[in-house]
Amino acid sequence: MSFVKNNILFIAIMLLVLWLYFLLKPKQVDTTFDPSKYKKVLTIHDTLYKNLYINKYKKGDSIPYKVLDTIYTHISDTIRIISDYNQVKAYSDTIKKDSNIFVIDDTISQNRIISRGFQAKITEKTIITKEFYANKPTNSLFWGIRGSYSSLNGLEVLSPSLMISVKNKALIGFSVDISKNYNVGYSGSFYLKLGK
Repeated sequence: MSFVKNNILFIAIMLLVLWLYFLLKPKQVDTTFDPSKYKKVLTIHDTLYKNLYINKYKKGDSIPYKVLDTIYTHISDTIRIISDYNQVKAYSDTIKKDSNIFVIDDTISQNRIISRGFQAKITEKTIITKEFYANKPTNSLFWGIRGSYSSLNGLEVLSPSLMISVKNKALIGFSVDISKNYNVGYSGSFYLKLGK
């Protein structure tokens, strides 16, 4: 027993070194992500808009047409009829659907479509969902050693301890206190988490 009593500081340092070795030893990292093992903390939905412009032009000869009805009105002014027949008229039609705009421009002369233009402003939406995960609170068991040292008496108490973390909300500890005179005592501790 005198060997243990004289070398208790050396034994405590060796136990501390062993504890640090196992604590800091590199671990195998799992690269697969399983969302069931984590708690969803935050979900962010974001929408990106992209404007797409389309301009097309067709010459009148390539536009198919069909006469649906002929309306006859009796107009006795021949000069007005010929003038109206030879005029070049432009017609524009705008169609708005959601946030998209379509414009059709027709140029008509001599009862024919001379040209047709098409413009479109299409807004494409991209919806992005970002999810952030954190570790689920679990119970964890920790072990360690606590020592008490004074300059007058040297190492007074050496306490191997076990602590359990209860779902990241509280710590419960149990220690076996071994004094310099080999008196054994037991102690417990309870800690609550402050804040989030």
